Amino acid sequence: MSRPLARFGLSLPVILAAVLLAFALGTYLGGRFLVPPGQGLAAPAEAMGYGLLAALIGLAISVLAAIRLPLKALGICALAGIVGLAGLAAFVAIKLMATEPADQDGTNELPPPRTTAVPEAAPDTPGDGRRP
Repeated sequence: MSRPLARFGLSLPVILAAVLLAFALGTYLGGRFLVPPGQGLAAPAEAMGYGLLAALIGLAISVLAAIRLPLKALGICALAGIVGLAGLAAFVAIKLMATEPADQDGTNELPPPRTTAVPEAAPDTPGDGRRP
């Protein structure tokens, strides 16, 4: 394999792993420490914004590392990135399997719908709601 092709082949996993791991770490840390409580539906968007910012920083650092590192060190970084992504995938899978289902009684039935009470007509008005 030629040297430029080997560098390109080792750079791809390094860059991809750095971006994905930085995104996951930035989203976690941003959602945990930087998003104030009570944000409602804006909180996940803010946390993902921090993740995107971290991913862009990770992209810049990994591209510079892929250009500057020697080929042997780039291979070690590629292996470490693949191991890191496998660890992240295992962590997410374990967390998802440990979550409780939405229904606590084990059935997959939806709760009964809420009914709104229809106000009864006042006794001095006819049934269609108009005044006499």
